[in-house]
Amino acid sequence: MDRIGDYAGMTDQRIEPRRRWPWLLSNTGIMTATVVVAAIGITALVVMLLIAGKARGTEQAKLQIDALKYGLGFFAAAGAVAALLLAIRRQLLAETAHELAERNHQIALQAQAHTEIDAAERRVTDLYTKAVEQLGSADAAVRLGGLYALERVAQNNPEQRQTIVNVLCAYLRMPYTPIVATSVSSEPVAGLPLSRPAPAAASRDPLQELQVRLTSQRILTAHLTLPEELPVERARTLTPIADQTFWPGIDIDLTGAFLLDWAMRRSYVRQADFTRATFVGGAWFGGATFTSSALFGEATFAGEALFGGATFVGEALFGEATFASDARFGEATFTSSAWFDKATFTSSAWFDKATFTSSAVFREATFTGEAWFGRATFAGEAVFREATFTSSARFDGATFADSAVFPEATFAGGAGFGGATFAGEAWFGRATFAGEAVFREATFTGEAWFGRATFAGEAVFREATFTSSARFDGATFADSAVFPEATFAGGAGFGRVTFTGEAGFDGATFTGTAVFRETTFTGEAGFDGVTFTGSARFDKATFTSSARKLSMAKARIFFAAGRQDVWPRGWQIDPDYLSGLWGRLVPEKPRTSG
Repeated sequence: MDRIGDYAGMTDQRIEPRRRWPWLLSNTGIMTATVVVAAIGITALVVMLLIAGKARGTEQAKLQIDALKYGLGFFAAAGAVAALLLAIRRQLLAETAHELAERNHQIALQAQAHTEIDAAERRVTDLYTKAVEQLGSADAAVRLGGLYALERVAQNNPEQRQTIVNVLCAYLRMPYTPIVATSVSSEPVAGLPLSRPAPAAASRDPLQELQVRLTSQRILTAHLTLPEELPVERARTLTPIADQTFWPGIDIDLTGAFLLDWAMRRSYVRQADFTRATFVGGAWFGGATFTSSALFGEATFAGEALFGGATFVGEALFGEATFASDARFGEATFTSSAWFDKATFTSSAWFDKATFTSSAVFREATFTGEAWFGRATFAGEAVFREATFTSSARFDGATFADSAVFPEATFAGGAGFGGATFAGEAWFGRATFAGEAVFREATFTGEAWFGRATFAGEAVFREATFTSSARFDGATFADSAVFPEATFAGGAGFGRVTFTGEAGFDGATFTGTAVFRETTFTGEAGFDGVTFTGSARFDKATFTSSARKLSMAKARIFFAAGRQDVWPRGWQIDPDYLSGLWGRLVPEKPRTSG
């Protein structure tokens, strides 16, 4: 901070520099000009006297007087020229002296200003150094004084705020194990030891150290929180000034920190790094805004993690994070990629009405409690590959604008996708639905892949719409599979599917090719009122139901060129019901021996 050396020798600039004058204004020039004018006068005088000498009488006297007059006039002119040139030089000298005085005055003012800045910076440095030294004291009161001193320095010196925040974060990153695992509300915190051996006499008292750390937390969070009267839009354009309660444009690094009842509601920070941090008690980030990356990888949330309404402008990284209690991200906005791969949600996970503008990755994530994604919006790719949902998974009304990737995912509880919209490809291949799987009124605009998926509970696709291909090849339905009034606009592939329970396709519409080749219907199979606009293939399909026969009453077939239909054994097109371009299926009439 010491800039005195930069200005050493500045007073040397006050010495008047040698100035290059015009030659005419120099002593030699003035003398030369005077002599020349005087010489002209003498020459004129001599010439005129010679002329006057040749005259006679009064004319000679007159010419001699004129000669003297002109000669004296030239001598006077020579003096005037010398006086004029000296006056001009005197004026230029005065102007030069004034300019030099002004310049020296400005230099003096600058030197004084820099001296004052250096003094102020020395004072800030001294305060900063003493405050940091206080943080190393064994006395908790001294450490508290150091924290408040640092806060005061940052408050009055905006350019020092990031440095002060770095010091506070570094203090919180230091290892700490509380003697009693309690939150501020004195409630026991699950998952932490209740006690540990008493510290040595020379070490810091853990209870006092806890108060110091809580003070450091409060200083950080207080200055990173937007005042109620300040809208988020204005926070983006704020310029740091002295005595400003809110500190804009701050990065925080709390990697591996131990944080107790961390409260950053409505906070506004640039980059936040909480990698491997431990949050004991609640972690409140409701309404917070992260304008750059938000890093929570491998973090542990022992209490509630509340991110409702938070905005993540940069990447949000929660990979391998552990949420021991409720995780609430309802109405949160993820502008960039959101990574929750291998994260563990022990209790309920709430992402209802959340908006994922870019990719949302929950690969191999584990949801032990209920998972709520109702009416969430996935504008980018949604990846739940190999995710595990131990309890119910609710995606009702969710919108998937890009690919929805759920291959090999496990739904141990109910899976609700009622009214969901899949604009891109929907991948559920090899997924396991142990409970009820509800896709009622869901819309699949892209290809829907359920190949080799396992449905142990009831599978409900009532009034679902498949605009493109729907592939269920090799899937297993251990309970009822209900597709009444579903619409298959593209190809529908149910080849080698096993329907152990009831298979209900009543009122469904197959616009493209419907393939049930080598499909096994162990339970009842209902195709009443089904419409086949494209080809239908049931070759090698097996119907083993003993409860009732395969039902295709009122099934309608729209004939078209090139159709390849193979109807289930025992059914045929009713020759008496052909009307225009369509017909219906009826049981074959028993054959009589001839």
